[in-house]
Amino acid sequence: MRTASLRTRLTWLIIAVQVGVLIPLGVLSYQRELSEMDHLLDGRLAQAGRTLGNLIEHVSTLSAHGAGNAVLPDDTLRGVMVRVHERNFEPEVGFQAYAGDGHLLAATANLASLPPPPTTERGFRDLSLQDQTWRIFTLKNRAGLVIRIGERSDNRRAITRALVMEHTLPLIIGLPLLALLASWAVGRGLRPLDRLAEHLARRLPGSRQPVAVDDAPREITPLLLTLNQQIERLEDTIEREHRFAGDVAHELRTPLAATMIHLESAQIAGSAAEVDAMLRSAQLSLARLARRIEQILALARLESGAASEQRTTIELVGLTTEVIEELAPLIAEKDIELSLTTNTGRIPVSGHEVALTAMFRNLIENALRYSESSGRVDVSIQREASAVIIAISDDGPGIPADRREAVFERFHREVGSESRGYGLGLSIVQRAIQLHQAHIELLASPFGHGLQVRIRMTSADG
Repeated sequence: MRTASLRTRLTWLIIAVQVGVLIPLGVLSYQRELSEMDHLLDGRLAQAGRTLGNLIEHVSTLSAHGAGNAVLPDDTLRGVMVRVHERNFEPEVGFQAYAGDGHLLAATANLASLPPPPTTERGFRDLSLQDQTWRIFTLKNRAGLVIRIGERSDNRRAITRALVMEHTLPLIIGLPLLALLASWAVGRGLRPLDRLAEHLARRLPGSRQPVAVDDAPREITPLLLTLNQQIERLEDTIEREHRFAGDVAHELRTPLAATMIHLESAQIAGSAAEVDAMLRSAQLSLARLARRIEQILALARLESGAASEQRTTIELVGLTTEVIEELAPLIAEKDIELSLTTNTGRIPVSGHEVALTAMFRNLIENALRYSESSGRVDVSIQREASAVIIAISDDGPGIPADRREAVFERFHREVGSESRGYGLGLSIVQRAIQLHQAHIELLASPFGHGLQVRIRMTSADG
């Protein structure tokens, strides 16, 4: 089943609300009008009875009829009309008039056969006569005359039906009209969404221009804001994917080619020593390839936000110690004097362990690679009030001050550098810095030559 559109849903909801409100109000109004009409007709009947009693009292010729043989035509009380909705209703009315001693003075033919009323009968009552129901009003006036006047109930029902039509017909006609107007109003109110859909349909791939709708209602503004944020994230993701694909294609081509050359050389080598040398070279190329893949994947994880999950409390001294132990073979290979200093036993920060581990590994590894054999590397983690200061210093060649900003670019390597790095280390570091809202700067090393990387970040309880 096809899901109903928003316009259809809103239209039917508005119609349902209208029906839910108007019909009960119509029923209540009809019941009130019906009650008022009953009171009106009863009052008219009572007034006619009193008027009739006064007339009979003053017409002396009726006294000659004595025994009550004055039977008048059925239309004696014609002219007592009720006007409803520009229509005149003339109900059938009849009466009986009795003297004080109970003798019938006069009666209309339609009520002539009705037995005399009991002496206690007064006011309104309903009774059946010749398969017809009559509304009867009985009164006794000051002259002692007993007047019984009535009208047929089916005539009253005709008046009631007229009232029903008067109140129902506008509602029957009005509800479809209201439905059409509601549909038109909903369509007009949803025009900003139509314009938004048209704008998105015309939008070019890769465009970072924010989506905007002229005269957008306040209710759509949060939608536009969220949509623009999602589009920005999507464009960032697509850009990262393209950049990552380019990085992989560019950076893996050279080590793969070198490995293939070494393996082909091993196949045509003339001696076992040459084969062994070529295989060792191929193995070294594959190790470099593995290292390059590892760095590219680390950078991709950081850029895609894989490290930006829920933050946890991380103890920096312990994390740094683990990284140093991981790099122990490189430290031993170059006979580096590496020291770790801190002014307190534990330094907790709130962050992402993957990002911080990658940051320390790349900074310390860069310091080791750029330091001379038997050189020095110092890792310092200091707690200062609510901040943590991280400083990693080496005694390598350093970086001139005017080129320090460029080293954060992807795959950047200093001209003349003899290191076998691939220019990804500081890009990974910079992404980790951004994830933790920290600050990084490159300074001259306190050893007289070399580089110091200084990072300032907020502590976990800061």
